[in-house]
Amino acid sequence: MTRGRHDAPRRELHVRRTVVAGLLAVALSAGVTPLASADTIGHDISRWQGSINVGALGSFVIVKAGGSDIGYYYTDPMYARNARAVRAAGKSLGHYYYNGYADPTAAANSFVNGLVSYQPGDPLVYDAEESRFVSPAKVMAWVQQVRSRLGADANVYVYMSSSVTRAYNWSSVAAAGVRLWVANYGSNNGAYHGSPSVAYWDKWLIHQYTSVGRVSGYNGSLDTNLARSGAFGNGTTSTTVPVTAATVSTVPHGTYLGYSVAQTQRLLNAKGYQLAVDDYYGPGTRAAVRDYQSKRGLTVDGYAGPATQASLSGTTTVSARTYTVARGDTLSRIGAKTGVAWTTIANLNGIRAPYLIYPGQTLKLTGSATVASSNRTYTIRRGDTLSSIARRLGTTTSRLAALNGISNPNRIYTGHTLNY
Repeated sequence: MTRGRHDAPRRELHVRRTVVAGLLAVALSAGVTPLASADTIGHDISRWQGSINVGALGSFVIVKAGGSDIGYYYTDPMYARNARAVRAAGKSLGHYYYNGYADPTAAANSFVNGLVSYQPGDPLVYDAEESRFVSPAKVMAWVQQVRSRLGADANVYVYMSSSVTRAYNWSSVAAAGVRLWVANYGSNNGAYHGSPSVAYWDKWLIHQYTSVGRVSGYNGSLDTNLARSGAFGNGTTSTTVPVTAATVSTVPHGTYLGYSVAQTQRLLNAKGYQLAVDDYYGPGTRAAVRDYQSKRGLTVDGYAGPATQASLSGTTTVSARTYTVARGDTLSRIGAKTGVAWTTIANLNGIRAPYLIYPGQTLKLTGSATVASSNRTYTIRRGDTLSSIARRLGTTTSRLAALNGISNPNRIYTGHTLNY
């Protein structure tokens, strides 16, 4: 897992080593003092560990399956390799999903549809560390969908730091039987430092206690975990359960990437496509998005994210215009140079004392704005003024200025292209 908003920084990876009977000495030699003879030590891993030898890891390994923290659903490129290697090595396997973006139900479907080497009892973890998207409601929506796919007894966890257990009201999550994997590093010296205190849960079952664990044959540091008895398994057999698309639709439905799928389909149809407005982001809709992106010079990825949505809805975000203060400048001189009233510049930049500006300082001349756009253009000719162009095009001077980021309507140049 990628840490950075918890009790200590972390990288994406976890693993543990089981300490029972003959393995107890191994744990002790590594500086780990187990809570009981049934405690186990392991790690968590992701692509950041590359083709790590899982045989050198602990008795359990929790592998990153994917996430949605980068704006769309993705699969960790090492997930299938890692999951199969852990299972083949006879170690306990867990799967974690890095939280993010808007729709936890669709995220749960993405996670379940991509599970590799899954067996009942494997920990299925919602990694709640992308703070913009952390909430008990989102965790429960994800958990409920995973349970609807894999059964009410699925071994579902939420991962968070001990401080985050106190930052929200997790009573409904804990009461629903969602287990806790807690991160707390103490002095983070590689040794087990004792059980952390947590809120809302009576106990944790997995404790990620350091990010600087070491194993033979691997030069990097590893997130290392201690698991209590019962952390793996849920009372079912270890028969592999097939997870197929027949269980629940694999196609995002309703909301995708934070936008209404039906509205996206309507906008595409308004551009000449012929999609069924069925609220499912299926192959036809994705193909139409890719085609639209290729024709508009957008990134062709099939995801109708913010840039594609802005283009479809005919809006454009105009960035703020700026000016860098030169030696000898005053606000009034800058206003005269740029055609923007000095009082406007002062207000935009929160300047209370007009004489307190400094060479090299960047000032906003305009604010950013979202304006309607029709993707039409006009090339400025000799003798044109913004007002004459506006009259010719049937629009207004202020709209042309806003759409094209023009701070001084009196300064336009022959040969430049305007959007209108």
